[in-house]
Formats: sequence, structure tokens, C-alpha cells
Amino acid sequence: MPGPPEFRGFSDVDRTGRADAYAAYLDDVRGLEAIGEWKKRSFAALEPRPGTVLLDIGCGTGEDVRALARLVAPGGRAIGVDASDAMVAEARRRAAAADVAAVEFHRADVQALDLPDGAVDGARAERVLQHVERPELAIAEMARVVRPGGAVVAAEPDWGTLVADVGDPAVADEVAAAAARRVRSALVGRTLRRRLLEAGLVDVSVVARTLVITDGARAAMLFDLEGAAARATDDGRLDQGAAAAWLDALTGADGADRLLVAMTAFMAVGRVRRSPGTAW
Repeated sequence: MPGPPEFRGFSDVDRTGRADAYAAYLDDVRGLEAIGEWKKRSFAALEPRPGTVLLDIGCGTGEDVRALARLVAPGGRAIGVDASDAMVAEARRRAAAADVAAVEFHRADVQALDLPDGAVDGARAERVLQHVERPELAIAEMARVVRPGGAVVAAEPDWGTLVADVGDPAVADEVAAAAARRVRSALVGRTLRRRLLEAGLVDVSVVARTLVITDGARAAMLFDLEGAAARATDDGRLDQGAAAAWLDALTGADGADRLLVAMTAFMAVGRVRRSPGTAW
């Protein structure tokens, strides 16, 4: 299982010139059972039904948009927006190949959506806000474009919860901290409840799930601990000898079936407030 591309590149995929690598990474992660279950939970939170219109921000290759389109058929529609022209083009290509008609994809800044107020029945963001400079703006935009009574769903990891039972605990902590420094809003997961409330949403609920990985190849794909160790040395937080020894310990723990790497993700769901006197 290959390692991921540089995580910070998700903030501007087009600039990396490696959109195909990022698309392949999204495909690999989607294939993990735990990720698939998390996605299904976020879909259900939108309460999809025939005829509704749902929005997926940071849609990437559009797989989730197509899944939502199936859930709102017949008569419904799913919209995907992404900041990357290359990802939007790939999403459109895949939708055409799958002969899915009730979808549309647009290039848009998720912090300033080009949609009117109350344009959709529900909106979701999954593993997107961590790459956004100001996630509160993206959440406010989702709240704005969802009709009164509709759901807003945000699901994000919290890189501050990354732990690895490998080698020297102090070195492991430095590697985890370096991993968090590779994304713009590393701690956004723990802030989702507050941010949804600050956006004016009501009936906000939050669930958490800790993803536990005991396989080295999957840990490499999801967390790129080798890249994080390199970042820690580049930042002057670890010397190269300590980083190399820790990576050797990582390989040894995996080979001895003693590896554990884990991180917690949060999912928050809120509703757009109805006008006073209007029944839910």
C-alpha cells in the first residue's frame, strides 16, 4: 500500500501538479472499512430522501456526491464543490463514466460558496476543514446555503490526538506534533461543536471515533509517519539519529505485530434554525 502525497498539498492540489496522486490517495482511504462506515454515518445525518438536494464541499473525485445522488433518487440532486479544477474535472469524468445524471460539480472556494441562501436541503464536509485556513467561514457558508430545518454535517480528524506506541515516547510525541503541523487547521475536529453553534446552528450533537491502526502499511498511508519524522528534523525538533532510530523501531514493531497508531475524529451535526413560530 503506497504512502500518501504531501498532506499540505490538499490545501492547493492544483499547485502541486500531482492531482492524480491525490486522487489515488482518496481512493485508497475510501477503501478502508472504518472510513466507509464513517461516511455512511455522515450521509444518514443529512436525512436523504427522494427529491432532496444535498451539497458536499471539498468533494474531491466526487465519489461521495454520486453516493448521495443515489440516496436522493428519484427527483433529487447532489452538488459537489472543490477548490481544485483538476479534482472537479476528475469528478465530472467519473460521473459521466458511471452514467450518473443527477449530479453537478463546481470549482469554488468552500469559504465563499457561489450559491444562494437556502439553496440546498443539507450540506456536509468530511476531512476538508483541516485543510482550510479559516474553517469557521466554510461552516458559516454551509449554514447559509442550507434551508431552514436542514442539516449541516462536519466530520474531521483531530491531529492533536495522534499517538503511536513506538520507541521513545518523547520522540513519538515530536513525530505526532510534526504530523499536525502539515495541515492548516490540525485541531479543527475538537472545535466542531463550538463552531457549528457560533454559526447559529441549533440541536448540535457530536460523536467521536478513534481509529486504531495496527498495520504498518495502513499507518503509512493514513498518517505518513516517515514524512512526519522528516518534518520534525527539518523543524529542528529531532536530530536525524533520533528520527532514524524511531523509524527503525516503527518497522520493528510492525514486524513483531506490536504496532499501535491511533487518532480520534469528530462528527458534528446541527440544524439551520427555523423562523420563530415555524414547526420543525
